[in-house]
Amino acid sequence: MVSVPGQSIVNPQVAKGLCRIVGFTCLAGFLLDMASIALPFGAGEAWRIGVLQQLGDRSIVFMFGMALLLYGFWEERSQRKPLAYVALAVGVFFQICCLVVIRDGLVLQQQTVETISTRAAEIQTQIEQSRTQPLPPNVTPEQLEQAARQVQAQADSLKQNAKTGITKSSIASIGNLVIVGLGLIGLGRVGMRSRRS
Repeated sequence: MVSVPGQSIVNPQVAKGLCRIVGFTCLAGFLLDMASIALPFGAGEAWRIGVLQQLGDRSIVFMFGMALLLYGFWEERSQRKPLAYVALAVGVFFQICCLVVIRDGLVLQQQTVETISTRAAEIQTQIEQSRTQPLPPNVTPEQLEQAARQVQAQADSLKQNAKTGITKSSIASIGNLVIVGLGLIGLGRVGMRSRRS
């Protein structure tokens, strides 16, 4: 092996100590972020979707922290095994969260479309009621008809935009949770193996 003058090799124990520090920092930051996002606890699909989306967005920090901790404690089986189990459990939890995101996304999408439809129907009813009453001199029946068509077109556009937005958001959250969840499951499995030279 060729040695370069002036280049020092880092002591493996120092490297593992640094990994532990950064790993704990990543996990603490992740937990603090998630606590600040989740509190105060809410109910309903919109709150859960928001929290799970943020969980998916920040999950890579958790995985990175777990990987660093597993490496930092690799030689210490009594410390490594519990971390491996935590990684495995959180990975499975992330997979389960995907099902919740799918369900809540569909429910929220349906509620949003129903709200838009209800509001559009209320406006259409107001337009119809104004047709039976004497119209102001500057309003024609054609203008009322045009307003009714515009309300319907805007409602259709809002429904489509809501469906698209909720679907995109759900897919992004699911993608992050699936990928990081599988990564954590992999980390957990590797961490549970016996030490091999």
